[in-house]
Amino acid sequence: MAYNSKRKLDNVVDDEILKLAENEIICALDLEEYEIKDKIINDLLENGRQSLCKHEEYLLPDIYEAAINENDGKLMKSLKKYFEQQWKVKYGSSNQWFILFLKEYKDAVNYDSVLTRTAEYGNKYLKDCPILSIVLQLLFEGIDDKFFDESNVFNGLWCAITNNGLKSIENFSDNKKRTVLFQALREYYRSKLFKLLEKSQVKDRDNLYELALDKVAEYGWLQGLQAVQKRIIPKFFKTLLENIPVSSDIFGKQGKLDFIEYLICLSL
Repeated sequence: MAYNSKRKLDNVVDDEILKLAENEIICALDLEEYEIKDKIINDLLENGRQSLCKHEEYLLPDIYEAAINENDGKLMKSLKKYFEQQWKVKYGSSNQWFILFLKEYKDAVNYDSVLTRTAEYGNKYLKDCPILSIVLQLLFEGIDDKFFDESNVFNGLWCAITNNGLKSIENFSDNKKRTVLFQALREYYRSKLFKLLEKSQVKDRDNLYELALDKVAEYGWLQGLQAVQKRIIPKFFKTLLENIPVSSDIFGKQGKLDFIEYLICLSL
């Protein structure tokens, strides 16, 4: 009971932190007195600063020009503050390892770049697992904006690692970084894998779900599930394999390996 009360209190505090950061964005655009502020703010928090052009007619010209052009202006500072708090509050509240990771990387060369990219584009590059996306962007220092907009390299990295797990970057020798990436992959696979196991009528006996999660995070969907095959009824295992949610690979196999090797070298 005491635990639930503390958790509710923590959630209230977290909501207040994000609300304060949101109010700073409203103030930066001088929207405090206008009802349209909620629509504009929601758009900014979902799609970043680049969405502001859709709302130009509701902003004072000087404020709009500064907001859309100044990379160190009030709006960008407020957006970056909001998203940084969101990383900690929304994604890190149940993942202490992620909070520690952010603290460790706060002074890294590309920390501000990742934060700025998020402020500019919102959730565009966070995919369906913000924790994994943030970890990848911070760990692979060689990833800059051109890898997102021009060559689509980030999508290739995403497909490779979400299809094949940690083993897809087996030459990534830094154990500390591998541990963080393994944790992030567990978060990516968790809900997808557990839903798939339930849908396939596989029972969670003797901690099977957690074991399967570890194996899939390490080896990817196919090899990970094959590693626990002996603990699953054959008919249900067949159903599992038929429903693996594999991402389409936009690169040829060798091309994928080459570019991952390149990114790894840049990150060492």
